Amino acid sequence: MTRVSIVIPAYNEQERLAATIQAARTIPFEHEIICVNDGSVDLTAEIAEELADLHILLPENKGKGYALQTGWTRAKGSYIMCLDADLADSASEAIHLLEPLMKKEADLTISKVPRLSRGGNGFVKSKVQRLIHEQTGVWLEAPLSGQRAFQRRWLRLLLSKNYTGYGIETMMCLHMIHGGARLLEIESQMQHREMGRNLTGVMHRYNQWRQIRRQLKGEAQ
Repeated sequence: MTRVSIVIPAYNEQERLAATIQAARTIPFEHEIICVNDGSVDLTAEIAEELADLHILLPENKGKGYALQTGWTRAKGSYIMCLDADLADSASEAIHLLEPLMKKEADLTISKVPRLSRGGNGFVKSKVQRLIHEQTGVWLEAPLSGQRAFQRRWLRLLLSKNYTGYGIETMMCLHMIHGGARLLEIESQMQHREMGRNLTGVMHRYNQWRQIRRQLKGEAQ
């Protein structure tokens, strides 16, 4: 069996996807790279087709949650790793997510990505931190990090849920903690594109929080 399945959801990531896949290839375990092309209209499809072991093409944009779950259904690895498509060369840092899983010290590992000065003010992150703590008693430094890995035995739980958009990281944490999983955050030097404090960045964070709230509301019903 493949040791590690690396699932990379990608939407219009032609500028960084190739470097991300090539860096992920340096992980020194038998692995497969699954790129889920989430309705991109640039050259993402061509890059994924050439460099990934499996390119899954979604004909229209379905959002990050749907893309990741689609990739998970095709994963063969004993460990499932999720990486954002814009990590570029820093994706090689993902190796640090695996050791605690292989030593059975954790069920889910999450990368603490260094915050750049041009990023936002942490509004969404702080809201999610408090929310998770209130519901589980667990305080996470990086609950929104998309760079994470988990043991295969948790796939049944995670595929039984209906994840949409940017709500997936928050809901994964909640569902796995409630299911008895041990979460461990890992220091790393991974770097992804930050949206900044301009209008585009503000709208991105607003949309992110809106999708998280929608997931939470749907879960409560």
